[in-house]
Amino acid sequence: MEVLTAGVAYALNNFSPQKVLTKLGWASLIARTVNLSNLSGDLRPKLSPGASILLPGDANFANLTSRWREWHAPNIAAVVEVASESDVQQTVRYANERGIPFVARSGGHGATEALASATDAIQIDFRLLNQVKVSEDGNTATIGGGTRVKELVDTLMKSGKRAVTGVCECVGISAPILGGGHGWLQGQYGLLADQVISARLVFPNGDAVTVSESSNPDLFWAIKGAGHNFGLVTEWEYRIYDPKNEKWSYEIFVFSGDKLEALYDLTNEMLKSQPPQATHWAYIIKVPDINPDHPIIWFAVIYDGPLSEVREYAKPLHDIDAIMVDAGEATIPELASLTFQSEDGPGCAKGLTSLRYPIGLQSYNTAAVRKVYDKIDATFREVPELAGSFFLLEGYSTQGVEAVDARSTAFPHRDDKILVTSYVQYQPNATIDPIAQDFGKTLRNYLLQGSDDPAHLRAYVNYANGDESPQEVYGWDEWRLEKLRKLKTQWDPENRMRYYVPFL
Repeated sequence: MEVLTAGVAYALNNFSPQKVLTKLGWASLIARTVNLSNLSGDLRPKLSPGASILLPGDANFANLTSRWREWHAPNIAAVVEVASESDVQQTVRYANERGIPFVARSGGHGATEALASATDAIQIDFRLLNQVKVSEDGNTATIGGGTRVKELVDTLMKSGKRAVTGVCECVGISAPILGGGHGWLQGQYGLLADQVISARLVFPNGDAVTVSESSNPDLFWAIKGAGHNFGLVTEWEYRIYDPKNEKWSYEIFVFSGDKLEALYDLTNEMLKSQPPQATHWAYIIKVPDINPDHPIIWFAVIYDGPLSEVREYAKPLHDIDAIMVDAGEATIPELASLTFQSEDGPGCAKGLTSLRYPIGLQSYNTAAVRKVYDKIDATFREVPELAGSFFLLEGYSTQGVEAVDARSTAFPHRDDKILVTSYVQYQPNATIDPIAQDFGKTLRNYLLQGSDDPAHLRAYVNYANGDESPQEVYGWDEWRLEKLRKLKTQWDPENRMRYYVPFL
């Protein structure tokens, strides 16, 4: 697998110096535009000793504002590193008094069109709020709103515990929860949002409350699947679990493109009996060291159980001739590395133009997946700048997700069996932008037209490109959007938080 890892890392070049140069070049313009020259003098006395304020030109400013997707990112005029809930409140109030936009930041993977409308904004940086404390009974953890996935996983492992998290290590835990949150443990325990017992929420006016089943229950409903536009979470009370196995097991197959029909016809059959502890995780990606001419299909079965069980479950896949097969056991951090989602891997690369076009499906339409593969193959040859892109097919188990009442949270897509996403990635290049957008939309449309319901796209909010309709992201049931809009009008009447897939 070393060859594949190297190939993926090469395809996803992980650094662009443009952010640093751009930020330094904007420094004087920003100061004139929003007049933050007195920010330290006005806000600093109201913040805790652990907080800090950074302006363009400060040594760490470019690093703190660099994002996974540089294209259409928010334009940041100042960064406030908060160290307490009060710091968040004071910063929000300061911004409101002066009519300055504000955006929250923990992992920096948020990528959607509306973020670009946050110009000359204050970045409220949550990354110092990364404490994880396990309760005495070992059933819950208190998690700071700026905690990243890796920090949570590593801390819980040391305590002999685990939790439902996303896969990518450098992503913050809060944003995935607010959008529902998929992960390898969802088949057993449900979505990330289903693990929340309570949350401390700072409203867009600076007030703070606890939301739970018994305290502000309507808001509690909203933040579990549509929460990015309601407030800033400083702390979560979250369910955690005892590990069932010390290590997970896996089998990884690499197939050539001509095996696509056999593979996805078989995968559809396997989905019918997929156990709660199994995940199908696959990429369509160009790896020149394996095949210099055409993309390959990297297909893994990730399994919370012994190697003998994953081999039995994945046995039918061995009937399809593979380029290579690998099997073994791994911890969660090791699995992140195996799937290229570790904090130093391609999944956490910064500085690229990164576009996503998600779609939820009931099953794979093999003919549509063939169209996707052929389009990828042709585009990579015609536009080599896009050859670092990849196509991710996430086949999580869904028993735990479907066990939760679909009306009990704002998350609208509980019936979906598969999450598919085009990751269109390339070095910043304005001439490529329209080609890349058309490419991603075309791939998604192939799958939509071949789906069970081609008139109704279902797009996961945490991956949304931002040009989807509110119904496509927040659900086609009229009552869902009606309820969300009423709550938004009640709790944020000035629509101050509108920079992440807004529905108003």
